[in-house]
Amino acid sequence: MPTDAEFELLLIEDTEADALLIRRRLEQAGLSARTRRVDRMKALTAALDEQSWSALLYDYTVPGLHFDDTIELLRARCPEIPIILVSGTVSEEMAVKLLQYGLNDFVLKDNLLRLPSVIRRAVDNAGERARRKTAESELRKLAMVVEQSPTSIVITNTVPAIEYVNQAFIDNTGYSRAEVLGSNPSILNQGLTPAGTYTDLWETLSRGEVWKGEFRNTRKDGSTYMEMATIAPIRDPGGEITHYVAVKSDVTDLRRSESRVHQLANFDDLTGLPNRSLLLDRLEQAARSSQRTARHGMILALDIDGFKFINDIHGYQVGNQVLISIAERLRETLTDDSTIARIGGNRFAIVVENLSRRRDQAAAQAHDLAELIHEELQIPHVVEQAEASIRHATTMGLYLITSEREEADRLLNKAEIALQRARDDARNTWRFFNSEMQTLVESRARIEAGLHEALEQDHLNLFFQSQFDARGRLTGAEGLIRWNRPGEGRIPPDQFIPLAEETGLILPIGSWVLDTACQCLKTWSTNPRTQGLHLSINVSARQFHQPRFIDLLLEALDQYQISPGRLSLELTESVVLNDLSQTEQRMLAVRDLGIGLALDDFGTGFSSLSYLKHLPFDTLKIDRSFVSDMIATASSAAIIRATIAMGHALGLTVIAEGVETQEEWALLKDFGCDAFQGFLFARPVSNEEWKPTDFSVKQA
Repeated sequence: MPTDAEFELLLIEDTEADALLIRRRLEQAGLSARTRRVDRMKALTAALDEQSWSALLYDYTVPGLHFDDTIELLRARCPEIPIILVSGTVSEEMAVKLLQYGLNDFVLKDNLLRLPSVIRRAVDNAGERARRKTAESELRKLAMVVEQSPTSIVITNTVPAIEYVNQAFIDNTGYSRAEVLGSNPSILNQGLTPAGTYTDLWETLSRGEVWKGEFRNTRKDGSTYMEMATIAPIRDPGGEITHYVAVKSDVTDLRRSESRVHQLANFDDLTGLPNRSLLLDRLEQAARSSQRTARHGMILALDIDGFKFINDIHGYQVGNQVLISIAERLRETLTDDSTIARIGGNRFAIVVENLSRRRDQAAAQAHDLAELIHEELQIPHVVEQAEASIRHATTMGLYLITSEREEADRLLNKAEIALQRARDDARNTWRFFNSEMQTLVESRARIEAGLHEALEQDHLNLFFQSQFDARGRLTGAEGLIRWNRPGEGRIPPDQFIPLAEETGLILPIGSWVLDTACQCLKTWSTNPRTQGLHLSINVSARQFHQPRFIDLLLEALDQYQISPGRLSLELTESVVLNDLSQTEQRMLAVRDLGIGLALDDFGTGFSSLSYLKHLPFDTLKIDRSFVSDMIATASSAAIIRATIAMGHALGLTVIAEGVETQEEWALLKDFGCDAFQGFLFARPVSNEEWKPTDFSVKQA
């Protein structure tokens, strides 16, 4: 409510004397106000434009201002400002009639005593009307927001009975307002929400607090949905709870998406079994259980032998059905409290808890279980897409979980080491992890730690073994990685390369080899004696198939500005084991860079011939095992002769590895072999010691 000092009064009056009388009366009554008199339409509109007014005092008879037009203007321009008729010539009956035009009150000029109170009352009433209108506007706005909100809103009394639902509630549940008004909100509850949820809800509301939670509700058509709800008490001015308001959002799609993300993160999409990540979590729980109860547990790693052969012969669809069949058999064979996981393409793992506290009995239980699993998986799989039932061998590795503290990944690793021993020994059998394997584990851990150190402290070296043509002329060299570990001496490559493959360290090692080889080629390019030589390096399957492999090659070529034709990558059959088409595309990308490709260790795999037909190699390297046998074994000699002829027919350069005698060299030259390397010509030496020397010169 404004104070008197805040009144701004506009007088529509034709005589200054009357205006003066009005001002004096207001002053006498203690009503302080600023006034302005106008008596023409132009002056009136200007006054309305220049400021806002608390009230308008209007003389009915002002020459030059037609009453109807003036009232119409005032109501259009300032409908909220009270208009008080102040006139000396209007009867009360006429004044009442004029009030119907929208005037708020009237005062006769011969009775101005009541004017101050009329002004105060009219201004107060106008302010109250304005506040009420604003409140009503806000209320309408709020009502529209509630009604049009995309989330369901429900208001109940304390019974509780529904008193209001918005359109989103109607759209989501399928119920009309008439069907739910007066009903209990439990109309949506068909027993799918845990009873504890409602207990917690009412305990929270009874304390006058806001409750948040989820319901699994049922629509009118019977379909179910997940609903996130926030329910709050509504209090009257005295603080009593009179109603509850619930704001609810349908989170069915969100929960379904979260469930799918959880499924993808923790379960194998093909078989529905836990994946490696979830297995390690369950294995950690099993280890803690063994520590707590002193009961043994078991981790079993299982490989399907020859699974690639199944895929190659019958196709991936049949292979997938075999994996699904294996998963189903394992589920049927094992109890519900066991964890069965698919942790690789054709590898499964099983965690079993609550075996005997005695080690010998626990080992016997694990043995019996492994035997049962093995027998079940020997039964052929009947697959619709296959012409005949599918058989496969199964190899397993077992490790007993004890009360000693061990990390989950170490437990799995021990089972996988036992699995590898079973594969090495016989396949289609199983082995327990033992103390001898423990020594191997510790050795592997020591080597892995040493490899990290070797990369960080530059303990790796690239050795070169020279390669020669049939006349003994130097054509290039093969780069061979060597590791000289301080305090232990040289570590054989066959001890650390497989481990580097398993742990992923082969990637930084491979990058180091590529970088070092390109540095050497850069150096060679400055020497006329070496600028035409080529250098080959070995590339692992994991390195070759990494997503950025082609980018890494491009970066190396760009950094050292070397001729790509002087660099060659040696690949083994393991590079193409997974996907022949993808491998071919990657190899073509390498060839497009101008870099050479050689198939290493030819003859040691069962399908090398098919690889040669389909993949863009330019060099074929005969494995040393054939070369060493060819003098004494006619079949080896025949294989080498046929290999060389086949290689030439395919346009390949053929290199023989492991040549150690003049007799072997002579026979290989007779067969038409293009190039040679071995101890006869040169042993591998460090790149600092390597010298570009022809074999014929050395012999002279």
